[in-house]
Amino acid sequence: MAKSFSTQLLTNKRGQTVVEYILLLAVISSLSYAFYNNKRFKNFLAGKDGMFFMMKKGISYSYRYGIEYNPEVPFESKMEYEYGSNGHDTYFNAKDNKSHFFSGADVYPPP
Repeated sequence: MAKSFSTQLLTNKRGQTVVEYILLLAVISSLSYAFYNNKRFKNFLAGKDGMFFMMKKGISYSYRYGIEYNPEVPFESKMEYEYGSNGHDTYFNAKDNKSHFFSGADVYPPP
């Protein structure tokens, strides 16, 4: 009887799916733990040059000015902008030294 009982236990597949999911969870969690504790990964995400900080700068700049952020632009000075001049990046193109807006060539209304 003991011999037939152990044979039945080994051929039974009722718990196989649960065991496979537990093993898969263990493998995924150990890989993610090893990946997250990697120093290069942490340097990539955190700090002043990290991915999330650069994303925040890009989103803030494009929300304020309506154009894509260029890393060469001094971010802090642009976010402290005073709206009293034509220096706004959406209004004035500093490279071409002209406005993004246009107007007629002649005075309107005509005299």
